[in-house]
Amino acid sequence: MNDLSNLFSAFNKKIVLTDTYKENIRRGREALREKINASYIDNGLSAPKHSSQGSFHMHTAIMPKEEEDFDLDNGVYLQGYATDQTNWPAPRSVHDDILSAVKGHTKDISDKDTCIRVKYQDNYHIDLPIYIMGKDDTGNDVAYLAHTTKDWQISDPKALSDWFTEKVKEHGKVLRRTVRYLKAWTYHNSINLKGITITILASECFYSDDNDSLILLGTITNIIDRLEDDFTCYKPVRPKNEDLLSSYTYHEQQNLLEDLKTLKNKINDAIYDSPNEREASEVLRELFGSRFPLGNRENKNGEDYLKTNQPESVGGKNRHYA
Repeated sequence: MNDLSNLFSAFNKKIVLTDTYKENIRRGREALREKINASYIDNGLSAPKHSSQGSFHMHTAIMPKEEEDFDLDNGVYLQGYATDQTNWPAPRSVHDDILSAVKGHTKDISDKDTCIRVKYQDNYHIDLPIYIMGKDDTGNDVAYLAHTTKDWQISDPKALSDWFTEKVKEHGKVLRRTVRYLKAWTYHNSINLKGITITILASECFYSDDNDSLILLGTITNIIDRLEDDFTCYKPVRPKNEDLLSSYTYHEQQNLLEDLKTLKNKINDAIYDSPNEREASEVLRELFGSRFPLGNRENKNGEDYLKTNQPESVGGKNRHYA
């Protein structure tokens, strides 16, 4: 068995957002917040509150390559409205307000159904979804998203971030690394799987171990088992009836399962069947790209390590990975 923990640790350092890149994005985010707040105040309205959300906030974002684009979600929470929706403005109206506030900030600003997108030349864009806090059918506080074609829709990104934070407390920071590894695989291979879906599946199908490569292998195995039993992924927060995999056709379902099985089998080969660390890393570079480091041929696959460290079960089922 090859102990690939050092290689995965080095890979994580290559794909995590650098401090310089994060600071650059934060500057863009703060400039937009200031423009939006100034515009609202100038028009006699309360300045909105803001909240970063998504992968940047959950610390699962991947450092983009030169040709790739990175997105940051900055939620704009409008103030001064009662929870009763009777007097809320139309979603189209608040989209126009935000468009007016950020006009001219960059050369590429677009209006999406669910947000205003501000694109920067440095290969990143900031999405500005707009919310008002209201009540759900049971009287609980919840955020409503301004959707230009579906009116105000319940959407609770903060609750999802809080849910994921609890999962990290339960499993440790390795959960964040596992999500990053899976995202890196989907990006490198153009796999049809969104980041939010990866985050939920990895959290709910997490396999515990002390070794990142075994954690990843076990988690993927659990995800495959789950999707073969029931090809769904419901949000763990409101709206809980939203299945993030509902749009997949039968053909797309089978393709994703085959892609996941290929990923599982190749990681298994790298860990258990490759004669040394170097050949194992070459297998993994096919999955994750050239940012995955090359190993050392002198680090051999060890039989003693295999006997003492091979997991006996994953997801409650005895299993041999070959």
